[in-house]
Amino acid sequence: MQWLLLILFGLIILNFTHIVYFNIFTHSLPYGIYMKINGTPQRGDYAASCLTQEISQYGIARRYLAQGNCDTGTVRVIKMIKGLPGDCFTVKNGFLELNGYSYRIMDKDSSGRTLKFFYKQREGILDKEKYILLSDFVKNSWDSRYWGPVSIRFLLKPLWIFENVKQPQISHS
Repeated sequence: MQWLLLILFGLIILNFTHIVYFNIFTHSLPYGIYMKINGTPQRGDYAASCLTQEISQYGIARRYLAQGNCDTGTVRVIKMIKGLPGDCFTVKNGFLELNGYSYRIMDKDSSGRTLKFFYKQREGILDKEKYILLSDFVKNSWDSRYWGPVSIRFLLKPLWIFENVKQPQISHS
C-alpha cells in the first residue's frame, strides 16, 4: 500500500512540473494519465495547444476553457491531431471536410447558444506548423471545427487510460 501512495505522490509531483498530465475533467480525450513527449507530430497523436487571445477570451466567457498557463491566461487544449501541414481542408454546408472525412459543425452549443466560427478561410492547405485538432470522443467538442488550424506546443502520449469510463464517440458523416 505504501508503494502505491509513493507512486501516486510521484505522479502528482510530475503533474506540477508539466511532464505528466491528468485528464479527468474533459471528455475531449480519454480519461487517463498522459506524458509530455518529443517527436514529429503525426496524425492520431495527442497534442496541446494554446489558442489565440480572441478564441481564448471567447472560451473563457462561454466556460469552455478554464484559467491556466497559456500566455492568454487559459489552459492548453488537448486534442487529437487529425490534419497535418500540407493537408487540404474545406468548410462548407455545416461540415469540416478533411482527409476524406466530414466532421459536423454544430450551430449551437449544449446550452443552446449560437457558436462563433473563427476560421479565416473556408478552404485551403494547412500551412507549415499548423494542425487541425479534433476530439474523437464527443460530437459537440469545441475544437478546430470552430477555431481553425492551430500551432501546437507539445505532444502527449497516454501512459494509462481509464478503460472502465465510457465516453461517447464523435460521429463522422
